Amino acid sequence: MPAEERLSHTAPEARRDSQFVFPAFLTRSQIRRILYADAYRKDTEGFIMFRARLCAALSAAVLLLTLCACTAAPGLIGKAPEESRAPASARDGSASENALEGLTSLVSAEDRDEYDFTEKAMEYLGFIAENYPDRSEEGHDAFADWLRAELENCGYDPSQIQEQSFNEETVWEETVTGRNIILTVPGKRADRQIIAGAHYDGTGIGDNGSGTALLLATAAGLYGTEPDFTWKFIFFDREEEGKVGSRYYAGRMSAEEIASTVYMVNLDALAFGDFCNIYGGSYGEDYDLDYFSADGEEAPQPEAERTEGYLFAADTAERLGFTVYRPEDLDGYYAEHGRGMEPEEGAFFTNPWTYAHPAPECMEFMGPSPTTIGASDHAPFAVLGIPYIYFEATNWWAGGEDSDLPYVGYIETYDLSLGEGGMFMNTDCDTLENLNALFPGRAEAHYRLYSPLLSALLLVEER
Repeated sequence: MPAEERLSHTAPEARRDSQFVFPAFLTRSQIRRILYADAYRKDTEGFIMFRARLCAALSAAVLLLTLCACTAAPGLIGKAPEESRAPASARDGSASENALEGLTSLVSAEDRDEYDFTEKAMEYLGFIAENYPDRSEEGHDAFADWLRAELENCGYDPSQIQEQSFNEETVWEETVTGRNIILTVPGKRADRQIIAGAHYDGTGIGDNGSGTALLLATAAGLYGTEPDFTWKFIFFDREEEGKVGSRYYAGRMSAEEIASTVYMVNLDALAFGDFCNIYGGSYGEDYDLDYFSADGEEAPQPEAERTEGYLFAADTAERLGFTVYRPEDLDGYYAEHGRGMEPEEGAFFTNPWTYAHPAPECMEFMGPSPTTIGASDHAPFAVLGIPYIYFEATNWWAGGEDSDLPYVGYIETYDLSLGEGGMFMNTDCDTLENLNALFPGRAEAHYRLYSPLLSALLLVEER
């Protein structure tokens, strides 16, 4: 899954005086390649110089392009903290004050099982793993063809399914072709729409076979429903090259379409991580999620804004009967207990770090809770001012001496001996075999949370 941000990751002695900026369109795998290039990883001083030069060049390129555009659960290793912390809403019965005004979900705790499409998602996940493990190269076109055919098999008319083809340059100055697959389900109100998206490219089952499977299962399960708002299910392509497909789509939305979009729900990497997270909200210059705030008095610390998507998702999850740990519940937990929380069945979490209690042993600050870095296909919509809701399973509390990127959401499990230092995304370890062997039952448990919540976020009305 990709990460786009202004990210500083320097040697400890250089952190106080150095700040390197990565442009917003980079993906997690691209940043990782920069940070851990074999030619430089053993030479810290040379590596830092390499990063600085590369980031300066990329940032200059971004500035030039901008100017041109303007003129033209199971498997956890570790113990639970001795004290538990109930969510604020459970403690005082409070509800969010800033959720999307007048919007309510038609799905309740009593009927959420009717809108839980976990079995179908698991079926699709197994099918993808067996037949299309590589959806970036040799299996790319065949999988895109299968996606379209499967939507028709679900009952949708071919006229509802569109392909948006593109031929775009990546951040590596390579031209890639791609195909966004778009399913439109007309609603009673043509002036309101909800976008649900997942990227289908990649070579991982977690990243992002899991998101693709759930999005497809939801489209199949909701077939025949006439929603209040129009739905757009978008299977984005070429996310791993820098969110090329979602940037292409978002960049071609009309002003009317942007204004009509209630929010965008993004599904990415739902299977491996210790915690089921929900993110939302923007920060930084132009709300582009790439404004890096380092540790230190002089560093800028942009506040989280436009969090209405997150708040509505959190409120909806609680109404479905799930536990939600919000920023106010997680802020300072690590500082108080010296460790992160334990995964909890039936519970959603979010990025736990705040300016008051930033990530330990890491000078990078990856955005204030409940936001996250522009790490996936939500980011191009955030730039347009569209609220986003982002589902991701990972572990922001995972770190340690053997970890390359501690406490920033890259690592998916506390046990750093698993995968590559606790990471599965963007590695050869991201397979269904590893998922089932190391975390039996985890994918299904995660879908039991994410599936009914996704349905509830689609089945909404304004009152």
